[in-house]
Amino acid sequence: MEDYFKRNHSWEGIQNEELPTDMPFVLIDLERNVLWKSGDIIEQTVIETAFPSALKNGSQQIGMLYVMTPTQQQIYVVKNTWGQYMYGIIALAAMIGLFFAIILILFLSRTLTKPINIITEKIRKYEKGDSTINFQMKRNDEFKKIGDALESMKQNIQNAEIARKSLVSDVAHELKTPLMIIQGEIELLHIQQKTITNEKYQSIFNEVQRLTAVINDLLYLSKFDAHQVEITKEEVEVNDVFEQLMQKTQFLFKKHNAEIIFNKNDVKTIWADQDKIIQVLINLVTNALTHGQTTSKVIIETTNNQDETIISVTDNGVGLASEDIQFIFERFYRGDESRSRKTGGTGIGLSIVKAYIELHKGKIEVESQLGKGTSFMIYLPNS
Repeated sequence: MEDYFKRNHSWEGIQNEELPTDMPFVLIDLERNVLWKSGDIIEQTVIETAFPSALKNGSQQIGMLYVMTPTQQQIYVVKNTWGQYMYGIIALAAMIGLFFAIILILFLSRTLTKPINIITEKIRKYEKGDSTINFQMKRNDEFKKIGDALESMKQNIQNAEIARKSLVSDVAHELKTPLMIIQGEIELLHIQQKTITNEKYQSIFNEVQRLTAVINDLLYLSKFDAHQVEITKEEVEVNDVFEQLMQKTQFLFKKHNAEIIFNKNDVKTIWADQDKIIQVLINLVTNALTHGQTTSKVIIETTNNQDETIISVTDNGVGLASEDIQFIFERFYRGDESRSRKTGGTGIGLSIVKAYIELHKGKIEVESQLGKGTSFMIYLPNS
């Protein structure tokens, strides 16, 4: 190439010369213009890869020659071929992956939508009044949990509906009886044109009290549901609580010929809302005397430890059946329907007791044996 330049004093027409080698090469002038090349390899690749040689005419540089060795050419071919195949492999893998992804999505979609459709159809049937629908599903995944939760919800709704119907029946019965008695007494007085006697007055008064108790229980219940009941906790003298409780329940103990016993055990004060705690104790005492039937003694005892005060109300009445104990704080629950009809009440009293104790951040527990009596334990925080 140097000889060509010397003969022609320029590079003009060199590209028409016979290739001097089979190896890829690039000839550039001093302005880095490509004058001659061989092979299909990009000029820049040859320049960056091949060994450079400076071409001179005497002492003057006339250009640069870049020639790839066989080893460099083989490396380039391998890289270029691998790159082409790699892009193809990646493209093929992407297509295969997309295909399987679509298959997987369709499979998962069917797997997920099928149980959802089944649950949705069951819900629609239940909405239309088919109470025989069973939401439980024979699966071992999250849909089984959803089905179990819906089935549990259905049972709760049905139980609530049974309780609602029972409440309507119970309240109607509790209101009807005293109203009929009051109406009968008043009509009789009107017919006989007589003034009211103490006996008639007491009879009417007792029935009014029954009506008031039922209505008060329902009002308390509605207030709890509306979160309208608040408490004000303060240090309360135990003596004051026992004294007021005795005053409010004395007539009940006389009526049932029963005895009440207070054991303070050196507990002087409790941290509570005085009116609410008295109401709780009244409800428990009334429950013992009214529903216990054979109760002749009620013991109210207070004990104290570092964190809480325990108030127990124990009677020696007929006790509770083991199957009733877990439900006695449920609203409208009455274990012995025949006895409940005789003694009255709507089954709300103990629900109110539990609600008041929970407002105090405390808890209430019960222990009972048939024929031996019942004991309620109230745990109140000391602060």
